[in-house]
Formats: sequence, C-alpha cells, structure tokens
Amino acid sequence: MPVLVRTDDVRRQNTRSIIQVLRRHGCVSRTEIVEYTGLSPATVSTITSGLISEGLLLSRSELSQSQDTVNRRGRPRITLSLNPQVGCIVVMVLSINKLTAWLQDYSGEILAKADDHFESRQASLADFEHYLLRMVTRLMSQLTTNPIPLRFISIGVQGVVDAGGQTMLWSPMTQLLDLPLGELLHRAFNVPVWVANDCNMAAEALHWQDPARFGDDFAAILLGSGIGMGLVLKGYRFIGRQSSAAEFGHMVHASDEGALCRCGQYGCVEAYVGDYAIWRRVSGADEQSLPVDEIDPTAMIDLARRAHENEGIERAAYREAGRALGKALRSLFALIDPITIAFIGGGVRAFDLMEPEIRNALRHNGNMLEASEVSFYCYEDSQELIHLGCAMTTLQRLDRTMGVGG
Repeated sequence: MPVLVRTDDVRRQNTRSIIQVLRRHGCVSRTEIVEYTGLSPATVSTITSGLISEGLLLSRSELSQSQDTVNRRGRPRITLSLNPQVGCIVVMVLSINKLTAWLQDYSGEILAKADDHFESRQASLADFEHYLLRMVTRLMSQLTTNPIPLRFISIGVQGVVDAGGQTMLWSPMTQLLDLPLGELLHRAFNVPVWVANDCNMAAEALHWQDPARFGDDFAAILLGSGIGMGLVLKGYRFIGRQSSAAEFGHMVHASDEGALCRCGQYGCVEAYVGDYAIWRRVSGADEQSLPVDEIDPTAMIDLARRAHENEGIERAAYREAGRALGKALRSLFALIDPITIAFIGGGVRAFDLMEPEIRNALRHNGNMLEASEVSFYCYEDSQELIHLGCAMTTLQRLDRTMGVGG
C-alpha cells in the first residue's frame, strides 16, 4: 500500500535540515546549503526566503575570495546565518555538588558561562530552587547592553528523569526524590523548561559531532562518580515508559551480598566501576561500606597513574571494574545485539587497563560475536559532551515551540 506523505511534513523536515546546517556551519550561501542538504535550489530558496521574512535568518552580501578585490567586479556572494536576536537559551548541567551553566543565542554561540558549588547532598528543595534561579538570573544579567529575550531553559542532570522531562525522580547528588525542577524554573521565568538525563545528552552530542560513527545504534557510557548510559536504537534515543531509563550502572553484577551502591542496593555495576567503588577498594574499605560523597578529581588522576605504573591494588581495582563492565555489556548485547560504545568521563584514563577484561567477557557472548569486532571509543571530557547535547537538543525544541520545522 503506498505511503502518503503530507506536503507540510516534508516542508518542516526540510526546514529543520536547513536550520541544522546553519547551526553547524555558521554563515553559508544558498548554494552551500544545497550541497549540504541535497535539497533542490528552488526548495532552499523558497524556505530561506520565508525564514528571512520571519526574522529568523539574516542575509548579507560579501565579495567572494576569488573575485577581483581591486576593482570589485562580479556579483557579491550572499550568505545566510541564524539571527542571534531571536532569543537565547540557558543550559545547565547539574551534578554532585556542582552547577555549571551557559547562556547561548539562537545560533548556538556561547555568550556567557558560570559555575556554582553547593552541598547538593544536604540541600533542600528550597536550596535547589535558590541556586537554579540565581544562576539563570546571573547569566541573563550579562545581556544588559544587548538584551535578548530568554526563550528556553534546559537542565542535564545526573540521575533519573521522568519521561516528560520535567522532574528529577532520583539522583545520587541528593537524598530528595521527585524534584520538580521544570516547574520551579517555568514558574520563575515563564518559558518552556526541559530536564534531561546527562548521559542521554552525551549520546545526542556524539551523534551531532560524528553521525557517521554514532548513527542509528550506539551507546554512550559514563565512567565517573556514577555509571550511566545514553542508548540510541534505530536512530531514536531510548527512554522508558515512565522515566529516562537505560540505568546501565544499576544492572546487577553480583548477588544481594555484593558491594553497596550509592543507590542503596547491593551488587550494582556502579558499585564496582564508579570512582567511589574503585576508591573504596584501593583504600581497603569494606565493599559494603557507605560510598564517599565526593572524590577530588586530582586524587582519581593520581590513582590511575599509580595503576599504570605498578602492578598492585590500584590496577586490580580497574581490572575488576573491567570485568563488571564486560559482564554488563554481554547482558546488554544479548538483548539488543552488539553496538558501538563510547566511554566518556574521567574513568577513561584507565580504560586500557579495563578493556582486556571487557573484551574477555564479550568472548563468551551467546551470539558468537568476535569481541574484537565491537568498536570502543573514549572521550574524557564528559561535561563538554553533556553541554553540547543539551544545547543542540534545546535549540531544536525551541524551533518547534516557535513553529519552525516543528
């Protein structure tokens, strides 16, 4: 049976493609947009003319590099760019004891950045509200000389988020449950707010940066103070029916008598792979002792250095972490088939010590896949990826709220 395609759906998709090109490449000509998108010149001309009339695009004339700069002969090159005055967004990344935020215009350019430290484990709901609202106000105050309307706020959080993207259901950063972060910010600033799991946003960033490598099926696994996963299947970010789901770090690695996880359960993958788990084993503490709240990043860097330099308890801790990761990936691959994996975060400093154990576990996978065929990639700066994914996804949501390619 033939599939009916609505003209307005096609136009919205084409509009999205054009806007994405402009966000990725900045000032480009219509001819370059045709090359990047594969759309016809007539389609590009019609859509961009409409966006210019709506004030969403700017058009300017400039002389081509190949033109005679002495006599200025020839036809000026017309370039298009997104209009930064359309509005701005605030993107925040919230993790244990830390809040980082960026102010960005409609084109994606960063206008300001700020950091705040607060004791998140002891913070009340009022404290969270105070720090979040103060951060947005602080960033918006940077626009006094060139005011741009605030259009959207988003937060990437370390924890489980409801499927609607409004509430942080649980997080290792706090003992509170069901924090209505979206409601708090919307009430204060009267703009749409979106709350997202940080690992899901890292996966979005990888797809944005390198869609050839990270296309329809892949996962981003965070190795840090916690263990998380952003999972993309068939080109769509996986979320659960009620929550952000894909809690890879809380898959069961050991029995109920296993190591204590920060979530309060025993035997989770995170209780063997997270920074606090590796630190706990190296320090000689009982594996069922309470996880420490925060570890100085320089201490973990030094621990990884010692693991590389000498055979000892540090190296043994990373090898055990590798076995836990390998077993969890083996279970995951048994469900969905093997996919490309990106490991992100500070834990990748010692990934070379974990990788042999991971691949050894995968050799026993039931689908008989050669362990060497699974592609692994490492990215140490997880915050950069989380921010990028959150920013690009937020700008796309802003487009839809404005009726652009929605």
